[in-house]
Amino acid sequence: MAEEGRSAQEWTKLILRRILFLGGPIAVYGVFLFAMWFVYPPATGIIGQPSQEYLTLIGLLFAYLVPPFGKESIIPIALGLGYPIWIICFGIILMDMMSSILIALNFDLLEKIPFVGGLIRRFMDGANSVRKKKPWIEQLSHLGLLIFMYIPLQGSGATNTTILGRLFGMRVRTVFWIVTVGSILSTLSVAFGAAAVIELWRINPWFAVFAVLALAAVIISVVLVWRRYTKRFSLDTPVSLCDPDEEDILP
Repeated sequence: MAEEGRSAQEWTKLILRRILFLGGPIAVYGVFLFAMWFVYPPATGIIGQPSQEYLTLIGLLFAYLVPPFGKESIIPIALGLGYPIWIICFGIILMDMMSSILIALNFDLLEKIPFVGGLIRRFMDGANSVRKKKPWIEQLSHLGLLIFMYIPLQGSGATNTTILGRLFGMRVRTVFWIVTVGSILSTLSVAFGAAAVIELWRINPWFAVFAVLALAAVIISVVLVWRRYTKRFSLDTPVSLCDPDEEDILP
């Protein structure tokens, strides 16, 4: 017998949809990790104990999910260890994309899972804190969220950006594309900047030092100007997290 006015067919559709939303992003990232197994195979062949290069790469990618690590630390470390720029960039961008989808489409379920729910609530508290401290994000709407996702060292990331986007009432697909574009731009910026500094270090360590100091001076100047500009924004309207509905999450 159907419950809550839903037929057996509707319940089956909802269950399959939930399995797809929960398992799909994990499966997609699993394919990437499986592909990396062949890039860094075991010393004994395809089958055997994982190589040290593979384990280190996995460790770096999952450390990226744990604060206070971020692109600005994981990418330079990976490049310094000799990993190709395309591997670490693709791994981080895909991680951001899949994290965004997983959280946006399964927020209600993840919040009820022990331990995971606690982490989600911590991210919620962090997102609310960011919203209060940086009202310009909401005032600038899509552009503000994209800027937040792009700029490192401010508590940004796929998780906080996704939760903020939903707090602001944005649709899942909109938040996903903001996270994707912001992740691509920020990841490539950090990666090419770190690669340039590493190359300068190999040529002459002083060149690298001067480059880092010059970059730091530019970043500090931009931050000061940006803070002065965003002081004129104020936050008045309280908002609540949007629950995804069928029309919102379907393409």
